[in-house]
Amino acid sequence: MRRFMFVPFVFVAALAIAACSTRSTGGSGAAGDEAASAPAAAAATPVPPGHAFAQVKMGMTMSDVATAIGEPSDKNRYVSGKAWIPWYFGNDVTREEWHYKGKGTIVFAAGNQFGGGGTEVVQVNYNPEESGYRP
Repeated sequence: MRRFMFVPFVFVAALAIAACSTRSTGGSGAAGDEAASAPAAAAATPVPPGHAFAQVKMGMTMSDVATAIGEPSDKNRYVSGKAWIPWYFGNDVTREEWHYKGKGTIVFAAGNQFGGGGTEVVQVNYNPEESGYRP
C-alpha cells in the first residue's frame, strides 16, 4: 500500500518542479526590458517645448506639479496590480491620474497599502485631445 501512495507523491513533486522552472525570452536583465519597452515609449507623443507639461519632471510631487501647472480638471485614484503582491511595500500600490483638458494626463505613484509613501510623477501623457475628465 505504501508503494501506491509514493507514486502520486512523485508525480506531484515532478509537476511542481516543472511549474517552477523558467524559460528565457531572449533578453537578459535590463537590456531585454529596454527593448521590450522601446515600442511603447516610441508610440507616446512627445511634449512640445514651451508646453506646460514640459515643466513636469519624473519624481515631482503632487504639490510641485500643482504649483507649476495648476490644479487638474479631474482626478482619478485607483489600485495598481502591485497591491496584490504579498510583502510589497513600495509607494506605487495606488496610482492617481490628473486629467488636464486639452493637455493630457499626469500619473502619480500615490502611496502604499498603509497610507504611507510619497507621491511622485511616474508618467506624463501629452494629448491635446484630452477631455479633461476620467473615462
